[in-house]
Amino acid sequence: MERLTIKDIARMAGVSHTTVSRALNGARNIRPETYERIMEICRSTGYTLNAAARQLKRSDSGAIGIIVPDISNAFFCELTRHLEWLTRQEGRNVFISSSFYDYDIEDQNIRALMENRVSGIILSGVGDQTYLRLRDYFGKVPIVFLGDNLPEGMVSQITVNNYEGTYMAARYLISLGHRDLMFLGGRKSSVTHCRRQQGFLDAVSGAEGVHGEIFTMLSGSRIEDGYHTGLAYFTRCLEEKRPFATGILCISDHFALGVMQAAVEAGVEIPEQVSLIGFDDVSFASLPRIQLTTVSQPKEEICTAAVQTLEELIRADRPAAVSYKAIQPVLICRETCGPPSR
Repeated sequence: MERLTIKDIARMAGVSHTTVSRALNGARNIRPETYERIMEICRSTGYTLNAAARQLKRSDSGAIGIIVPDISNAFFCELTRHLEWLTRQEGRNVFISSSFYDYDIEDQNIRALMENRVSGIILSGVGDQTYLRLRDYFGKVPIVFLGDNLPEGMVSQITVNNYEGTYMAARYLISLGHRDLMFLGGRKSSVTHCRRQQGFLDAVSGAEGVHGEIFTMLSGSRIEDGYHTGLAYFTRCLEEKRPFATGILCISDHFALGVMQAAVEAGVEIPEQVSLIGFDDVSFASLPRIQLTTVSQPKEEICTAAVQTLEELIRADRPAAVSYKAIQPVLICRETCGPPSR
C-alpha cells in the first residue's frame, strides 16, 4: 500500500494541505471541528502523528509546559518549583497546569499547550491510562514523562525506583525488630503506587517470621485520605481488641501526616507504640513537631535529568532515541521510628 501524504489527508478532509500542516503542528488558528476531522482521518488511515511531524520543520518557541496532577500537593509543588527554576536558567518561559487527577483535564492541558506552540512538555501523568491519550501527541512535541504511569519505551521517562524505596523502608523496620507490619494507602490506577506496595510485600515475604498486610480504605494519597484510613484502621483494632501493627509504611508523606493525626485521636503513640514511615520527603516532613522518617525522592536530581533530557529532545535535528532513567531513592531516618515496645 502506498504511503499517504499530507496532500492525501487534505483531500480526504476537504481542506488545504497547509491547513493539515498547521493542525499537525499545533497551530491555534484552526476551527476545532476542522482539527478533529483531520485528527480522526489520521487515526483511521494509520497516518501517524510521528510520520507527520517528521515532514515538518519545528521551530523552538522558547517556552515549555509542565503538567502535574495537583500543584497544591507539597511534592508536586516542590517538583514544579525546581523544574521552573532550571527551565528559566535555559532562558525559557514556562506554562504550569494541574490535571486534578482527571484524564480529560490532562488531555485539555496538553491541547492548550500545543495551541500555545510550546517547544516541549514535562508531564507527570494522572494514572495508568494516561498513555492511551498521550499517543496522539507523539512526534508533535518533545515530551518527558515523570513517574511510572507509562509503559517504558513510549517517550523519554524519568522516575524514582519506587519498588526499591518501599522495599528498603520495610527492611529498615524489620531491622529495628518489627515483625508485624502494615502498608496504608495507594490507588490501584497508579503504577507508581502499585510498585510501592509490591516493594513492601516482597520485603515482608522474604523475611522469616514477619507478617505484613496492605490496608486501603480510600484510593488516594492526600492528608485527609491518610487521616480517614488511619482512623479506620486504629478504630478497627481497638474495637476488635487486636494489637496494632508495630510498623506502618504509608504511600506518601501527605498520607502519613493524616495517619499521625488519626493516631493522636485514637490515643496511639508514635514511635512508642507504632513506628511510621512516609514516602517523598516533602518540606514539612523535617519540621520539629513532625520529624517524619521517610523515603526521599531526590527532587533536584529528578528535575535536572528531566530538563536536560527535554532540552536534548528539543535541540535534536532528527527524532531522538527514547531514554529511561530510574533514580535511586534515599531512606531519611528521623524520629517516627524506633524498636517495637512489645
